[in-house]
Amino acid sequence: MCINFDRIIREGKKDCKPDIEYSNEELILPASVDLHVHTRGARLSYKETVATATSEAVYGGIGVIVDMPNTVPPVNTAERVMERLREFQLYSRSDYGIYSGVSKDVERIDKLPIAGYKIFPEDLEKEEVKLVLKSEKLKVLHPELPLVNKLVNRKLREIWMELAALHHVSGKVHITHITNYLTLKKAKEMGFTTDVTVHHMIIDGERDCSTKVNPPIRDYSTRLELFSKALFEADTLASDHAPHSKEEKGSAFDLCPPGIAGVSITTPFVYSLFFKGVLNLKRAVELVSENPSKILEINTGVIDIGYRANLLVIKRERWRYSTRYSKVSETPFDGFPLDAKVTSVFVEGKLAYDGENVYPIRGVNVFDPSGRT
Repeated sequence: MCINFDRIIREGKKDCKPDIEYSNEELILPASVDLHVHTRGARLSYKETVATATSEAVYGGIGVIVDMPNTVPPVNTAERVMERLREFQLYSRSDYGIYSGVSKDVERIDKLPIAGYKIFPEDLEKEEVKLVLKSEKLKVLHPELPLVNKLVNRKLREIWMELAALHHVSGKVHITHITNYLTLKKAKEMGFTTDVTVHHMIIDGERDCSTKVNPPIRDYSTRLELFSKALFEADTLASDHAPHSKEEKGSAFDLCPPGIAGVSITTPFVYSLFFKGVLNLKRAVELVSENPSKILEINTGVIDIGYRANLLVIKRERWRYSTRYSKVSETPFDGFPLDAKVTSVFVEGKLAYDGENVYPIRGVNVFDPSGRT
């Protein structure tokens, strides 16, 4: 089977003379979509930049990332949205989108080519969250109550706070980085879309600063239930890639910032489960490509005529995980055994990663009809 494409997939043929040919051991799939990435950049470029984060994403098989707005300065005005889009336009190695933070400027921001809005726990107490919830754009909820930011003891960030947060939102809402099956089940019952992360399923609890993340990683039985059910019931997996400097993560536990950098592990992790027989191929593609594309309403995640030529080539190969392009060189995933290796990634029809190198292509804003801003 041959795929003919430029920026868009144009046709499929049974026979052809291909410009690039792959072995029968390699699978050609839709590139992944990560709808929850903290790219940093701007004044937080010492943690990560748009170039390093999106290079790491492409290395991990991702064709589209969507950036969270808790930057410095925060993305919560129309002017700041445009500045952020310009930063991505200049430096992104993958296709991209951005979320705005909760704002009083919803009327103007709604007219801009963004993915939607991110609602953090503290936003639930703000009057302007009512304006955001009325927007027809996607709202992504961090499911915890505002009081979590006032707790002295992190062990008090309990599951009931996730469940309670769901009742503060309505409409077109996506519930992100769910830590337990109860929240997942309730969110689905309420008509929300859902995602889980790799770290909330496989990391062995919150041991130190490297494993400190919000919401916290739960106990073994909670993680096991999440792993055994969410892989088949959640809409998608997201990374919640949240890079911090080595110095920040090396500070005292009460002072170090929460967050794990893992944008490049999600895709090989999911396809490793396919190669192990845990997931079938259809479900694996749904989790990392097709479903997040549907949630975001973008024309990716499927290899078919008219869809973006964002493609992933992967093969079965045993290796141990580590970051390569991120500014974060140490993660709690280091050395984790995987059975799926990304060998090539195409973004907008261009070779972005060849198994050895990420190339400086320019991704585009998938939420802009012109595909450029």
